[in-house]
Amino acid sequence: MITLKFKKFAIAGRCRVLANNGGLGIHDRAARRSRRREAVFPDQLIPTKKMVSRPVIRIGAEESSKGWRQYILCLVVLSVFVAQCAPVLRGALTCEGVQILSNELTASEAEDYCLYAMHERKKVEGFWGAAWNQPIRINVSSSYRISRALVPGYLGNRGFMEMPLRTVRNNTSALLHEIVHIYAPNDNRFLAEGLAVYVHAKLAGNPAFPNFGEDLRRLAARGLSGIKSLEALNGVRTPRPLSAVMDEKNAYALAGSFVGFLIEGHGMTSFRGLYASENYEHWYGKSLDALEKEWRLNIQGK
Repeated sequence: MITLKFKKFAIAGRCRVLANNGGLGIHDRAARRSRRREAVFPDQLIPTKKMVSRPVIRIGAEESSKGWRQYILCLVVLSVFVAQCAPVLRGALTCEGVQILSNELTASEAEDYCLYAMHERKKVEGFWGAAWNQPIRINVSSSYRISRALVPGYLGNRGFMEMPLRTVRNNTSALLHEIVHIYAPNDNRFLAEGLAVYVHAKLAGNPAFPNFGEDLRRLAARGLSGIKSLEALNGVRTPRPLSAVMDEKNAYALAGSFVGFLIEGHGMTSFRGLYASENYEHWYGKSLDALEKEWRLNIQGK
C-alpha cells in the first residue's frame, strides 16, 4: 500500500492543500505496530496557521500513478492561490503617454498592458500622424461589455477609453482600434469604424473584433449576401451604432474592408480628404455607389 496524506489549512479566508510527510500520527503508529507495509510521500509540509482537517487518503500500489496526479493537482491549486494573492493595482499606473486605470488588474498586468498600449499608440501615430498629444487613459473593468473610445470622445472625453477586463486577459482587446478613434474621430460612424478596423487588422499586435485575425476581404465577401447597398451604413452618425442598421460584426467587417479598398486602391491623400469632407465625388471623381461596385468586384475576386 502507498499512503498519500493531505492537510487542509485556512489562511486569510482562502484554503490550500499540500502534500504531507505525515510525521507519525496515531494511525501510523498503529500501522507500524501491526507491521503493515506503508510508504509515505517524503514532501515536507510547510508550517502554516490553523489546521482545519487532516484527512488520510489510502491508494493501492496499482493506483500509484493516480496518487501522483492528485499530488501534482495540489501543487497546481497552490499556484492558483498564489496568483490570486498578487497585489491589485487599485488606482492608476502611468507609462509614456498612457495611463492605466483599474481596480481589478494586478500591478504586473497593468504594467504589461501599459507598455503594450504605448507601443500600439506609436504604431497609430506613425500611420495617421501626431493628431493627439495628450495622455491616453484606459479604464480596464469587468463591468464593460465592449471597448469604447469614439463615443466617450464624442461626449467630450477624448483620450479616454473603456476596456473590458476579459479582453485584456485573453489578449483580444481592440486596443489599437480604440487608439485610432482617439487620433481620428469622425461623425461618420461608417468611415470611423472602417478606419479603426482596417488599421487594427493591418498593424495591431493581437487579434480583435470583428475578424480576430481573419482576412477582412474574405470575411466581408461572406457577409455581402443580402446587402444591397452600403448607403445605410454610410448614413449612420456618431454616436449611433452601426448595429442600428445591420448585424454589428458584419457591419464592422464591411466597413473595414471598404476603407481598406479605398486606402490601398486610391491612396491616403484621397482618403484623408474624404474623411474630412465625406465628399466621394470630389475626392474620387465617383459616387459611393460606383466605388461600392468596384469594391464588391475586388473582394469577390472578379
